[in-house]
Amino acid sequence: MTAMLERPQETPADLPAPPDGPARRRGPGLRPWLMSGAVALAVCLAAASLHGVLEGWAWLPSVVLAVLAVELGTAAGRALNWPAAAGVLLGLAGLVASVTAMFLAPASLLGFIPGPGFTRALEPMLAEAEDTVVSQVAPVLANPGIVLVACLGIGLAALLLDTIVVPLQMPATGGAVLLAVVSVPAVIKPGSIGPWGFAAAAAGYLLVLGCAQWYLGQQGSIQASSADDAPAGPRPRPAAAGRVGRGTAIGAASVLTALALPLAVPGFNDGLFPEGARLNWLGVPTGLNPIVNLGENLRRPGALGRMTYATDAGTGLYLRSVTLENLSGARWRPSDTRGGNTGVGNIALPQIRALLTQGTVTTTEISTSSYTSPWLLAPYAPARVEGLEGTWNWDPGTLNIRGAAGTTPANQQYTVTSVAPRLTRSLLASADPSGDPAVDRVSTELPSDRPGIIRDTTAEVVGGLDRPFEQALAIQRYLRGPGFIYSEQAPVDGGYDQSGFGVVGAFLEAKAGYCVHFSAAMAVMAREAGIPSRIAVGYAPGRKTGETLVRDGVELTQYEIDSRDAHAWPELYFDGIGWVAFEPTPGRGVVPDYARADTAGHAPGQAPAENLEPGREAPAAAETAPAGPATSAEAPAGAPDRSGWAALPAACVLLALLGPMLLRAGRRRRRRAQLADPGTPGRQSAQLAWAETLDAAADYGQPAGGAESAREFETRLAGSGALAGTAPEALRRLRAEYERAAYADPQPRAGGPQAAPGPVLLADAEQVLAGLRAGAGWRQRLLARFLPRSLFRSRRDAA
Repeated sequence: MTAMLERPQETPADLPAPPDGPARRRGPGLRPWLMSGAVALAVCLAAASLHGVLEGWAWLPSVVLAVLAVELGTAAGRALNWPAAAGVLLGLAGLVASVTAMFLAPASLLGFIPGPGFTRALEPMLAEAEDTVVSQVAPVLANPGIVLVACLGIGLAALLLDTIVVPLQMPATGGAVLLAVVSVPAVIKPGSIGPWGFAAAAAGYLLVLGCAQWYLGQQGSIQASSADDAPAGPRPRPAAAGRVGRGTAIGAASVLTALALPLAVPGFNDGLFPEGARLNWLGVPTGLNPIVNLGENLRRPGALGRMTYATDAGTGLYLRSVTLENLSGARWRPSDTRGGNTGVGNIALPQIRALLTQGTVTTTEISTSSYTSPWLLAPYAPARVEGLEGTWNWDPGTLNIRGAAGTTPANQQYTVTSVAPRLTRSLLASADPSGDPAVDRVSTELPSDRPGIIRDTTAEVVGGLDRPFEQALAIQRYLRGPGFIYSEQAPVDGGYDQSGFGVVGAFLEAKAGYCVHFSAAMAVMAREAGIPSRIAVGYAPGRKTGETLVRDGVELTQYEIDSRDAHAWPELYFDGIGWVAFEPTPGRGVVPDYARADTAGHAPGQAPAENLEPGREAPAAAETAPAGPATSAEAPAGAPDRSGWAALPAACVLLALLGPMLLRAGRRRRRRAQLADPGTPGRQSAQLAWAETLDAAADYGQPAGGAESAREFETRLAGSGALAGTAPEALRRLRAEYERAAYADPQPRAGGPQAAPGPVLLADAEQVLAGLRAGAGWRQRLLARFLPRSLFRSRRDAA
């Protein structure tokens, strides 16, 4: 006989001795660094969409370094278990140190600590960034000022995202920060951020969500395990996997909502989010950044930003916003006027005062409505401006008027007294070539590396002509000739929709473009011929409204202008006369009287029919153009094709609506395939058929109770009247087979009852489904199809 001995219980003396001292607390390890790395990567993925707003990729390393400096600071604070506020301050210190080291090292201590001259060194860089924003077209040159601002903005975004995700533990809300980052290029770039930009930002958002759920779950486990020094009891298991899945689900739902939202809100434009965030019913800024918004304004399908002006001139007027004199760089820009004279009540220039007695004086009352711009609209040349609010500076060299201290022309009504010389063909023809013109040299400069086609074309057009006015007329005649086509949809990809000598060269090759290209070409060709030039940006004369205003006994004829009238034209300087406007753009504006000879045989201000874009009518002259809003019957020929991507949000919405139905159909199809398979065991077939029956009953509003047996469920459902026809008998057979499969001996005795085959059970389940459908109303049938309740049954109930 073998003795059965119980295993002796271990005594405390037998247990391993605990280590000396208190229990060691587990450190954070690499978790803070990985979390900060995820935030940094997400912000950098979103910031990559700035490519196209900033030219090239040279700016990206500086932005990445600023973001890494921020996240290294926040990660160090968490690794040292410092308070959350300390980590935020470390991140902010990292941002300041990195920006100082990259851009302001000469004004720093040790190369990264702001020194005594820090503010003085920072001011000109911020001024450079401001000039870049208001005077360049996207993509703007990545000069140090604009890159510094980008580093500060993206770095602060990284710090804010990190604070929301980790200390505040609201990772889903952090998506608003990434949305703010991508909204900048989405609004500025003509094609929005595109599918790759959206995918990068969405991937960054999902990465942050998943890592945040993992990190917070790990932190919770560490805190729970270290709350009690005693090792007794099981340690809580980290819920990292569940948190990652939950975060991914939240992120996927957020991305889906972002794609679908533009379809649900009236006024969104077509295209990928966040391009759709341009709400037409909220209006758009109507001011002119020189060249920047001009092309977009012309291509808008409607008329936006209506303004009015009333004048005592005999015809409509060109309203100038600003002039571009510096044509020597890759981006043409106005001269720096921040040091100009203050006050515009009386522009004290001797030549202007002389013209007030000798020239043509015009009074114009302008109402700007929502117009926003750094510069004031005024006819050339303004001598007096009355009724303005705010602080304004005027430049004596260009007579541009610019707001100071945040002043804008928006919602202002003011009166401009302007004066111009009485220009005639004979007066202009008498002007001698400019030996040493009385204008700034910036108006004559040309870079040495300009395209050869500019020199060759100018020599061909003005060859044999030695008088400046004859040369100017020849250039205008050439550009308005039958070889050129006016097209607002000229190819805008690759930087064509902007200024620069490369663009002018491409325009002279393609011979198609709009006012920006025509005016730039004439200004450059005039300089090639030795005539000082600049480009004026503003609005063409517009259309009469039919209203007349009376001011001090003088009748003023009212005109209206809007985004369709955004325009650019060249101004050429003639010695002893001054700046003279020309109109080389066919089909736009009004050709001045002194320059109309080169459009003989055509209506004033209108180009020959062959000069216009095929299928497009030329705009009429200022006095005869219709006042109704412009329409667009078809997509522009040169517009990027986004039809496939535009359908993506609709597909996502449709998938969301049909998702429950598709999931339920897939579950039903899998069960039917298993029941129809002869190789499926009988017991499994009975359980599958019963599970499908329970799901069908739940879909039609008859779910099984959690504590309800199979027999009780059958009795209740059969007696409820919800089953029509012979469905109760099929339900009884299914219940019997299920009970046999669930409770009978798994090894059936020979000669005993055998399980029904799968196809028979499938037929009974289909009969129950048909009975439920026949006994339900139309509302219940719709719910059962598109929102099946069985999908929301818990696993315990389904079992």
